[in-house]
Amino acid sequence: MKHLSSATLIILSCLILLSSFAGAADQQRIISLVPSQTELLFHLGLGDLVVGTSDYCNYPEEARSKPRIGALELNIERIMSLRPTLLVDVNSMHKKYALLFSQLGLNYMNFTVNRLEQLPKMAEELTRIIGQPEKGQEFAAAWRKQTADLINQQTALMPKVYFEIWDTPMQAAGFSSYIGDMIKAAGGENILSDPIDFPVVNSETIIQADPDVIIIAYPLPSLDSLAARPGWKNLRAVKNHQIHALDQDLFIRPGPRNIEALLQLRKIFSSSRTER
Repeated sequence: MKHLSSATLIILSCLILLSSFAGAADQQRIISLVPSQTELLFHLGLGDLVVGTSDYCNYPEEARSKPRIGALELNIERIMSLRPTLLVDVNSMHKKYALLFSQLGLNYMNFTVNRLEQLPKMAEELTRIIGQPEKGQEFAAAWRKQTADLINQQTALMPKVYFEIWDTPMQAAGFSSYIGDMIKAAGGENILSDPIDFPVVNSETIIQADPDVIIIAYPLPSLDSLAARPGWKNLRAVKNHQIHALDQDLFIRPGPRNIEALLQLRKIFSSSRTER
């Protein structure tokens, strides 16, 4: 609540800034509050409209040169100095600032993306707001075709998958998470049926499920350490060398690179079937 308690001073100073730019050009000036929106905007060819990004935005390379406005904690003064016409967010990552944004007259748009089919819808809505709907329509059509092609290629034999996102404590992607949706779309069966997106799990659960594939999506010095966990050396995935380290950003960011993630999963799942 620190930001809200000082909102009066910020509002007074920032309203002066807003009024001084009242006659500015109509071109959109977008601040992306999350990496996934940054990746999508640049992929859509709208990177030139981006005037600011979060501290976590690291892709594509061109985005790194944009002014930074903070991470989970935002620099409101910096945001106002960039004179944005639109701030974009995903899954309410910065919802706590919504009231302050409203008080400052900032146009804050949050999009909910918990399922793969929601991504093309977000692209269409975002580009409609920006005034270039054709870019979103083109992306959505390509996305839907690519994902449909992957799903149509699935076989009846679905490998059982354990997708770990952290190890202390052990935390994994649940069935209802965005990653869980990707596992299903790529032809895998998540061993976790938890309604929680990223539940904390124990070794007994993994040993009992005996996954065909284990995915690790966080920095780990050596994958050999997994086999050293008590009881894990006899897991099917360990014995068949089906432990894979993947880039977490491809999975946790709802954006265009999810196709690359799906293709990686599809390749891994296909190879695991030959090991059965």
